[in-house]
Parts: sequence; structure tokens; C-alpha cells
Amino acid sequence: MATSPESGFAGLCDRVIALENYNTTGFSPKGAMCEPYVGLVNVQGISCRWEFPFRDAEANRTFNDLWTEVTRCKDGTQKQHGSSVNHPDSYVQKEFITSDRLYRVAQKDKGQINRTLVFLSLELRN
Repeated sequence: MATSPESGFAGLCDRVIALENYNTTGFSPKGAMCEPYVGLVNVQGISCRWEFPFRDAEANRTFNDLWTEVTRCKDGTQKQHGSSVNHPDSYVQKEFITSDRLYRVAQKDKGQINRTLVFLSLELRN
């Protein structure tokens, strides 16, 4: 019997499920602020953000937990990046591709506002 990547992890996929259903329900993952966006070439998506004190250890844990949740709950592959991002503070991003979606988990240290931001976003692929 084939099982979906989400089988057995229902409670452990809550943030990904909330992200995927945001446009329908309006409910953000716990502690996040979400909003839909339209990107280049009219690509549509949703981005959720958590805020932490600058370089707080909890931000690192959240980033790692979100990445683990995406890779555990979805069937796809990690997108490899060939170049680094030029950013005045630190910036880390991982991407995961499924048949029809692109998931991103990112962490940005923003010294100017003394905050670290962690993002979970979903882009619908054409």
C-alpha cells in the first residue's frame, strides 16, 4: 500500500498545511503573519513570517524545524543553489520543489531593525 508523505505526521505538518490553505481559510500558522503575493511573471504565492530578537537561537530552531517539516511532509526534491546571496546581514534560504509547488524556508538577520525574520513560503508553479 502506497502512503503519502503526510501519513502519520498529521500533527507534525500543521504549519505547512496552514500555509497551503491560507487563501481559503485566512488562518496563519501559529505565531506567523501571512500574506499572499504575486511575483515575477504573475507567479502567485503565500509568504508567512515569524519575528525574533536579532540572532536569537529560537529563530535558528524555527528555521530548521520548518525545513524538516517541509521535507517530511511533502514529496519532492531540494533545489540546489549555485550562487550565494549578497546581503548586508546574514541570509539563508532553502527551496523544495514538488510537482506543482515551490516551498521556501528562509532566515534573514536584519541588524537595522534588530530582528531576525524566518519565512515559510509557497509558490504555485505553472
